[in-house]
Amino acid sequence: MKFRIIGIIFLGILWACHSGRESVERDSGVDVIRFDRHLFALDHEFPDIQSLDARDSVFFRLYVEGILQLGKADNPELPELLSLFLQDSIILEVYDSVALRYPDMMSQEKELVEAFRNYAYYFPGKPIPAVYTYISGFNQSVVVDSNFIGISLDNYLGEDCVFYKMLATPIPRYITRRMTEREIVRDALYGWLNAEYPFRPRRLDLLSGIIYQGKIMYLLEKLLPDYEQERLFGYTPEQLEWCRNSEESIWEFMVDNEYLFENQQMLFRKYLNEAPFSSGMPQESPGKAVVWCGYQIVREYLRKKDCTLQELMEEQDYHKILRGAAYRP
Repeated sequence: MKFRIIGIIFLGILWACHSGRESVERDSGVDVIRFDRHLFALDHEFPDIQSLDARDSVFFRLYVEGILQLGKADNPELPELLSLFLQDSIILEVYDSVALRYPDMMSQEKELVEAFRNYAYYFPGKPIPAVYTYISGFNQSVVVDSNFIGISLDNYLGEDCVFYKMLATPIPRYITRRMTEREIVRDALYGWLNAEYPFRPRRLDLLSGIIYQGKIMYLLEKLLPDYEQERLFGYTPEQLEWCRNSEESIWEFMVDNEYLFENQQMLFRKYLNEAPFSSGMPQESPGKAVVWCGYQIVREYLRKKDCTLQELMEEQDYHKILRGAAYRP
C-alpha cells in the first residue's frame, strides 16, 4: 500500500453514531471513522483482528505497518504484538484521555464537511477522502493515502497535556500551543492538500518552496473561509501583525542574503519548517514567516492572470508565478 506520512504534529477528526458504528456521511462524501474506538474495543489480551469491519481493515494495514511499525499486517505474530500495545499502561491512559477529550466531535465534523463541500466546488470530480482517527503513541500525526486521511487524536490533547512533557524529547512550546482541538480541521486539510498537490518544481530552490507553500495557504483559505488568517497560518495574532507590517523586510532579507535561488536543504529546513521564529529575523517573527510572502505572491498572480484554482495547483513553474505576479512588497 502506498501512503504518505505528513510530518506535522497535528490533525484530528469527528464521529457520529449510525447503525451502531461511529461514522458519518454527508453530501460532500465525507466518511469519518472512529478507528481508535474500534481498535480499543477489541479484547486487549487476545485481539481478534478479523472482527474489524471492512472499512477498518482498509486502514488497519497502514496503521500497523506504517504508524505503529509492528511489521507486516499478515504476520502471524501480529496479534501478540498488538496486544502489547493495547495493554501498555501509558497507552491506556492516553486512550482514556482521548475518550474524555473527544466524546464527540460535532463542531469539527461540521467544519470538515463544509470544507470538503468547498473543495468539491473548486475541484469537481476529485475524490473526497475518508477520515480515520487513531492513537499513535505520539508518533505520526497525519497519514494520507489516495483515499483517506488518518489523524492521531493523542496529538490534540491540549497545549498543557502532561504526556507531551513526559516524552523522551519533550515537545517544545511553539509546537504544543497548536496541539489543540481548534487545529484539527485545518491540519487535516493541510496534510491532504500537500499530498494531493505535491511539490514537484520545475526548478528546485527556496523560492519555489516558498511559493508552493503560498499556494497551499491560499487554497486552504478558500476551503476554510471563516477562519482568521492567524489560525490558517498557525501564527499568533501578534505574529500575523508582525508579518503584515514586515512583509517588505522579510522579502528584502531573502534577497539580500541571496537565499531565494539556493537549493540547500538547510535553508528549506530553516525557513519552511516549524520553528519558534524565523532564523535571522527578530524573535517576534513566526517560524515560516516567508510563507506570508509566498501567499501574497499567489494572490497577486491570481489577481493579474486568468487562472483557475485547478490550474494554479497544477502549475509547477514557480518562477513563472513570480514573474506573473510582478511582486513588489
